[in-house]
Amino acid sequence: MNSDEAGPDEGQLTVAEKLEHLLTLRARLSEDGVPSYKTLAVEIAAQSGESFSGAYLWQLHRGERTNPTLRHLRALATYFGVPVSYFTDDEVARRMMDEDLLASRELDQSMAEAGVSAVYLRGDLTALSPEGKRMAADMIRQIRELEQNANKPSYPPQT
Repeated sequence: MNSDEAGPDEGQLTVAEKLEHLLTLRARLSEDGVPSYKTLAVEIAAQSGESFSGAYLWQLHRGERTNPTLRHLRALATYFGVPVSYFTDDEVARRMMDEDLLASRELDQSMAEAGVSAVYLRGDLTALSPEGKRMAADMIRQIRELEQNANKPSYPPQT
């Protein structure tokens, strides 16, 4: 069995799982919720100068290719704004996945509290980095507070 076919150790994250996380939370998806591998590959290649095909990206995402080169990992890491260690160190990947999840929950809660229900807005915000999601959540909270304070009289009521 060659290294491209070897299965992961128990509890070890696969490249496919790590890529799934990035595609789900950080990539622009088509209307059917699936990434355009060809478009992503073109964008990654243009940004990195590294040759990438949609088919290769699809194979990585599906787990059919499991041993990408360091050059490809660097290109993916740069495109998605993560360190290369995201792909090579499960502890780093898990920590980043947890951070993404917490930031997404915080943003969802802020939008729900503010009554934001526009699906297109939620979709655009899901592609933000964890820091971007936190900033968006803070902005939504601040706007809500400003509007609540604007509805209060600015002077004490006279008796």
